[in-house]
Amino acid sequence: MTPSRTENLIKALIQLLGEEEAHFEVVRQQLIEIGPPALPALEKCIRGGSPLIAERAGQVTESIRLEALDGEWQRYAEKEPCSLEEGVFLLARFAYPEMNPDIYHTQLNQMADVLRKRIKSVSFPPKVLQTINDYLFNELHFSGNRESYYIPENSYINAVLETKQGIPISLSVVMLLLGERLNLPLYGIGMPGHFLVSWSDHEEEIFIDPFNKGQMLTRDEIESHLSGDEKGLLDQYLQKTSTRQIIARMIRNLIHIYTQKGETEKGVWLGRFHERVYHSM
Repeated sequence: MTPSRTENLIKALIQLLGEEEAHFEVVRQQLIEIGPPALPALEKCIRGGSPLIAERAGQVTESIRLEALDGEWQRYAEKEPCSLEEGVFLLARFAYPEMNPDIYHTQLNQMADVLRKRIKSVSFPPKVLQTINDYLFNELHFSGNRESYYIPENSYINAVLETKQGIPISLSVVMLLLGERLNLPLYGIGMPGHFLVSWSDHEEEIFIDPFNKGQMLTRDEIESHLSGDEKGLLDQYLQKTSTRQIIARMIRNLIHIYTQKGETEKGVWLGRFHERVYHSM
């Protein structure tokens, strides 16, 4: 379709936004198929249309945005390897479409610069980890959000960096992103109902619990908290978690939260993103 024909079609569809529900659904689908070229006209309706038309224009605009985001998830899932940092910020854009990731990339770079200077002369892994813990949890006051554990913000990396509160997996992601910048052997560990970080090289194996201020744990200490049946699965639990598994788990957490809140449409969209990532594992 030529640009002029597309423009004329958009104008015709915009005039039908106020139609009865059944007709609106047809209009909605056509505008979604047109995609981003329809956004300027829709945004004009949001600003100056009647309450009904403004509401419907907003619904269509959001659907176009999420369809485009779904396309980005598809392209992300096709990458091998995929980037943890790209994935968590792509997820954050679901709830924060106007977010500027560069602000948070810079924040993480600055945090890594501070740590790089502090661990420069430290080679003993527990000491390196203690230095990281002191900086993150004592100086910057990152902490587990125990009072409001089941809020979506705890799963979005930009919100975690701003509030300095999160859940086990999102606080672990902060540590992993710093570990990447510092070339440290840090890996995610997806325990059932919890998430840890491990320092794993040819000499040391140390487990860190970012939700509990970076508490360092041994394998035996972790095993002591497992039930009898679970103890036999310890080796499986302590396997390194891939980037795709981390992203998929974060999405599943959000699906559960939004579904419990009755925001089923958000859960459906997140389910689509999860399918992209999960089926690429």
